[in-house]
Order: sequence, then structure tokens, then C-alpha cells
Amino acid sequence: MSVRNNPLTSREEKHLEDLIEQRVSDHKPLQYILGTQPFCELDIVTRPPVLIPRWETEEWTDKTIRLLYPHLAKKEEKMRILDICTGTGCIALALSSQLPKDSVEIIGLDISEEAIELANHNLKVHQRKLKNPVRFQQGDVFDYSPSDKVHMIVSNPPYVTRDEYEGLDPDVKNWEDMRALVADDQGTMVHKRIIEICKEHCQAFAADVPKVLMEIGGSHQVEPLTRTLKNNQLTNIQVWKDLAGKDRVIAAQ
Repeated sequence: MSVRNNPLTSREEKHLEDLIEQRVSDHKPLQYILGTQPFCELDIVTRPPVLIPRWETEEWTDKTIRLLYPHLAKKEEKMRILDICTGTGCIALALSSQLPKDSVEIIGLDISEEAIELANHNLKVHQRKLKNPVRFQQGDVFDYSPSDKVHMIVSNPPYVTRDEYEGLDPDVKNWEDMRALVADDQGTMVHKRIIEICKEHCQAFAADVPKVLMEIGGSHQVEPLTRTLKNNQLTNIQVWKDLAGKDRVIAAQ
């Protein structure tokens, strides 16, 4: 076996064969094999069972950065952002690295000890690229209340139903933490808790800046979440579509 006419050593051949075996037979995700996933100009370290960052999440994170940047560039007050279900820390670290220097403070929360360990590792890896402080803490969203007011909650919470989970590919089901994927109440249970936290602890930062941005699984979740947002006195509800034309984010003030 050779690559571009450069012969591989027997050790290299064996290593390559092992990697192929992991992908083909074990259905190990390529991102876990390679150990990183690009996300908003950062190479986020990945390891099982922490949820792998998806392109859909990267897309709306980039849109959020572009939405916030002009407000933060001209405002002296620091914006406080809470990233719930932070996973690898990809959203929090992307916001920190691309928003104006010293304009935001970000907290990332996750129930998983493995996720918080990995998020803190990614924090160290990318420390020199960060322009704003980030800290990660382990906690259950259903028992959590921020110690201070926040201006925005961002989240990629679990939104897959239990029935949908049974149909997922083995490279997802066999490797990624089920807690990061599946939620009760038709996939909206965590969203509804986030909305409660937003009602109690979020204060407006600017007239056209949402208080909450949450990734969703599609149009079937828009109506129940819209109803919950309205019941919690949140307004200006918007749905962002992804590049595939699918309802991907629900936002509100």
C-alpha cells in the first residue's frame, strides 16, 4: 500500500487499516477518528461520547455572531451569554473568538462530566484565539439557575424523539451520548425548561437582539415552542432556516 508513491511503513499500514476498520465495521464517526471538527475557524477537539458539532449548528452560530457584532462594537456594557448543553464548547468558544474583544462573558453548561472535561480541554487548546472570557460548569438544566442576570441564552439542546432515535444511523446511536440527542415531550422538554430560565433570568440587551436562540429538529416543533414562548411573555418570535431549507432555530425576545 502506498500514498502518492511514498511507501508506508508496516506500522503505518497497520494503523491505516485499523482506522478503516473502525469506520467500516465499528461505524466510528470520522470526526472521532480524526479527533477534530472544524467549527467557525476553530478546530474543535472531538472524542466519544460527546456530541460532534454539526454544520447546521455552525451555520446559526455564525449568523448569531454577525447579528451581535455591530451591537457589541458600539456598546460599553458587556453582554452575558449562557450556552446551555455546551457539549464540546464549540458555540461558546466560537462566540468568544469572533465577537469584539472584552464585549461578552460566556458560561457553558452541560450535565455530562465528559462534555465539561472536553470543553475545558478545547478552552485550553484555543486560549490564544479567544477575545472574551469563557468558563464551563457541570450542571443539570432542570436544577440550574444563573447566579446573575444574563442577556442571551444560546443552546443546541437534545431534540430527537425516542421514536426518531431508533431510526438513527449506527455512527450516531453507537457513539454519541443519548442524553445529548433525545428529549421527551416530542423532543421539546429541554427547550421548555430553557424558556423558563429565560423568563426568570434574561434581560434585554438591545431592541433587536433575541434573549434566547435554540436549535430545533424541524417544523413540527415550531408550534408547541411558539406557544410556550408566548406563555412565558417572550415576543418577536422568529424561525431561522438552515441552508437545506429546514426550520433549524427558534429565537425570541
